[in-house]
Amino acid sequence: MFIEFRNYTTCIQSNNLDSIELALSRILELEGCRRISQPSQTLSKEKLRQTPWLLLRDLWIVGLFVSTQGWTIVKTEPSELLCRRARGATRPRLSQLAMQIGCNAFHFGAYGHHGILLEADAMGQTFISGSVDRIEEENQFYDEEINRRGRSQFFLLDVPEEIQAVMKPPSPEQQQEEERRLEELDMLIGTEEEPFDAQFEIAELLKGHYRRIDEALEPLLGGSPSYWYLYENLFYLAYTRQQQLAADGLRLLYFKPAEHYRQLNPLYEIDAQY
Repeated sequence: MFIEFRNYTTCIQSNNLDSIELALSRILELEGCRRISQPSQTLSKEKLRQTPWLLLRDLWIVGLFVSTQGWTIVKTEPSELLCRRARGATRPRLSQLAMQIGCNAFHFGAYGHHGILLEADAMGQTFISGSVDRIEEENQFYDEEINRRGRSQFFLLDVPEEIQAVMKPPSPEQQQEEERRLEELDMLIGTEEEPFDAQFEIAELLKGHYRRIDEALEPLLGGSPSYWYLYENLFYLAYTRQQQLAADGLRLLYFKPAEHYRQLNPLYEIDAQY
């Protein structure tokens, strides 16, 4: 079964984990969330793998680690937690966080053939470029209007050139060459002339633009060991491998959601409202 590539990553231009932890805790606690030291219940590995989203009513997790380039990488459950506004707020949490710690931050989400880039500077200004995979909200990213639809690019932040470069779309000539090569390989499959690595090359050519961006950002910002692809299994790892994560430098923060979030129906509202 084909599984569409997805990954969600927030990057903060600071390596001060203590400052980021303090600011995140303050932001969420002002919403009515409560910081806790450890998850409060023991769950089977099977349940953690199969239905982690059901846990969102009782537990939110934020994972922080410093990359090799001095940025801090943030992973959250619920996913894209920092891209959303608290109830009654006028700006997304990422904007609040950037202002509180006084530095730039961005969030990049890759959703198959769609992708979104949310930038936030130290003054709290934001800019959103790209597109989402929700037709009913094609001009919106949660509560924020998408400023520039189409390709994701940096318009607000002055990021290092190597990061800016990976966001550039392929040229028309490059696209044509990739399409030509794909057709050529397709004709060779099953023949004596089929290259030994044909299937691998086809898979590479079929990767979407946003997946390529995500994979190019990982060596620039991912760190070692990298938790860049810590997606969907954050609950599982937080419950089963806390000591290993800590040894690798990953700092986990746990929060009990505010009561008005806990009243949401997880089957229909939980992901949209957080």
